[in-house]
Amino acid sequence: MVDEDDVREVRTPEQDERLEEVRRDIAEARSEAADLREATPDPFPDSDPPNEDGTPAN
Repeated sequence: MVDEDDVREVRTPEQDERLEEVRRDIAEARSEAADLREATPDPFPDSDPPNEDGTPAN
């Protein structure tokens, strides 16, 4: 009998390619969000800055 902890997941080249694509999309979205934060005036200058780790939904 094989223990589940001893079994490694095998990824296909297609999965690796998709993973890299998603990581690039995320990096691009973060970069665009940072650009928007710099270019957009703060509508609530007296409020606390947002948490850089994301929102509670993340």
